[in-house]
Amino acid sequence: MKLLKERRSIRKFNQTPISKEVLLDVLDCARLAPSAGNLQPLKYIAETRADMNAKIFPMTKWAAYLKGEGTPRTGEEPTAYIAILNDTDIKSNLYQLDAGAAAMSIIAAAQERGIASCWIYSVDRDLFSALYGLPANLQLVSVIALGYPAEKSSAVDFKGDVKYYKNPDGSLSVPKRLLNEILIG
Repeated sequence: MKLLKERRSIRKFNQTPISKEVLLDVLDCARLAPSAGNLQPLKYIAETRADMNAKIFPMTKWAAYLKGEGTPRTGEEPTAYIAILNDTDIKSNLYQLDAGAAAMSIIAAAQERGIASCWIYSVDRDLFSALYGLPANLQLVSVIALGYPAEKSSAVDFKGDVKYYKNPDGSLSVPKRLLNEILIG
């Protein structure tokens, strides 16, 4: 409960590498996530190589609410990525549900190991597919940027605006609706 309640997206990372073994252990949690009809249409790319990460980074868009302040600067970039792909030969619709369950499993497993994450949907899918030479049946759903955190982020009570913001100390505040606002009946 504590882990899930404290989890926030992080967009600035120190440059301590994440070992491929740790990344694969995190990814194993995604493999075991729920899958509609147990079809398991998802495939993954686990990337830790600095040269490949440097190619992936410009394909991503970060934190629109922060107007340039949310994109990691040089020396703050993710040190790993996990790409979530759907295999359309297995399932062509509703795979997003599987992808959401897998992404949350990755995020929670990483957090448990002290690794921060940012789940990114704004990715240049054509460039990404070309980078890895993906066949047409493997479609990029999203990427999860990973690294050891170099910033702090916390939830605050929603007060009419969902936009997250930077505090004077550089930390992030993320408004979340109160339980009594989301519970119906």
